[in-house]
Formats: sequence, structure tokens, C-alpha cells
Amino acid sequence: MTTATDGAPQARRSLIERTVLDEQIRAARQAGPQSWGVRSWLGPLVGLAALIVGSGVVAGVLPERGTGRTIGVAALSIGLELVLLAVLVAFGRPLAARGGGWRQTLGLDRVRRSDWLPWITGVGFAYLGRTVVSVVALALTGGTALAEASNLTAGDRSVVSIVVLVVVAVVLAPIAEELMFRGLLLRAFMHRMSFWPAAGLSTFLFGAFHVYEVDTVAGAVTLACSVGVLGLVNCHLVRITGRLTPGIMVHATYNALAVAVVLLLG
Repeated sequence: MTTATDGAPQARRSLIERTVLDEQIRAARQAGPQSWGVRSWLGPLVGLAALIVGSGVVAGVLPERGTGRTIGVAALSIGLELVLLAVLVAFGRPLAARGGGWRQTLGLDRVRRSDWLPWITGVGFAYLGRTVVSVVALALTGGTALAEASNLTAGDRSVVSIVVLVVVAVVLAPIAEELMFRGLLLRAFMHRMSFWPAAGLSTFLFGAFHVYEVDTVAGAVTLACSVGVLGLVNCHLVRITGRLTPGIMVHATYNALAVAVVLLLG
């Protein structure tokens, strides 16, 4: 769980007390004191906003029902995630080239056997936080906000719709969103501020970019808080490991369980 920048003090700390990301950012500042610039975080946000608006326009001209709509929605859903990944690569490549590679600069790395501990830890804290959000929403709205906060649907429940839902929610979205919000944004903000303000800002944006997926204020607030908990937990996972992979695994697990609920309970 340590890296070359961790030093001996990191190895003596418990997992949740480590600050690997802080030391990585400190080392990056010493190697190249220039900040990443506004473009490194604003560009991906503008790109994501443009994709959301564009996908809404395209969805509006798809057939209302039938095979044509199923295929159109499938292509649009997968295409949106792939284009977002391309946008993130475009903004991340110059930073990675300057900082010594994707692993060192943005924490993008392969799965390791040692990732099981931060993965289990992250899943536990994410669902503890989600439970708190659900209990509060239940108490304040009698369960209405919880029903309105669902942002997943199996469409017409055809095989194509279900496969696309799984691929997008469990594979593509976790990679794209972690690379954006806990990779580019969190690290860009940490070049300007300390960890917790940077984590809070990136988490706020992560939640805000999900609210368009539901139609009511109560549902939007509940959804933003629910995914915000996941975002904050994954920010801390990046801090203690210096890597995105455990957070991607937690995100995928979180979404997979949500998909299972949608498919089983309808």
C-alpha cells in the first residue's frame, strides 16, 4: 500500500490514517511548482456539461418506443461514456506526460491483490453514509424522496437494455467518473488548496452533475447527498492509497448493487 513517495512514516500508519496523496502532490510541486491551471479542471467540467446537453437533444429525437429506441438509447448511453473518456484522456495526457505518467500523475493503475482492504473499507463507509442519507430522507419525506432519487432504469427490460445498463453503470461510469472527479479535479484542486477543501469541492461537483437525472427537488437533493457520500469516501481512498483503482472498485460495487435492486425489484 505504499509508494516511493510514502516514506517510512506512511508504512507505520494505519490504512485510514495515511496521506499518500498529500505527499504525492507535495513532491509534484517540488518537481514542477507551476499549478495545473484552470484548464485542467474546468475543461473536463465544460466537456461533461456539453455531453449531457447534447445527449438530451439526441434522446429527444429518438423513436418513442420499439427496437429503434432500444438501440438508440443503448448507443447513446455507451457513446456518452466513451466520448467522456476521450475528453478526459485529452485533458489528462499533457499532465501525465509532464508528471511522469498516468500512474504517478493521476493515480491510474492496475488492480492489485492488496486492493481488497481499501475496497472493503470503502464499500462499508459508502453504504454507511448512504444509509444515513436514506434514514434522513425517509424521516423528512416519508420515503417520497427516496423513490424520486432513483437515477437507474432498465428501460424496456430487454436483454439489450439490461446489458447496456450493466456495462455503463458498472464498467464505464466508474472508470470515467473516478478519473474525472478523483483524478483530474481532486488533484488539480490540491495544487491550490489542502486535501479536505479540495475533496469537498470535487465531491460537491460530483453530486451536482447527477441532479439532472431526476425530476424533483427532494429527489435531486437526496441523490446528490447519496452520490456525494460515495465521492467523499473515494476521495479519502485516493488519499490513503495514492491510486484510483480502489475507488473505481468501490464505485463499481456501489453501482452493481443499485443495478441489482432495479432489476430484482423493478
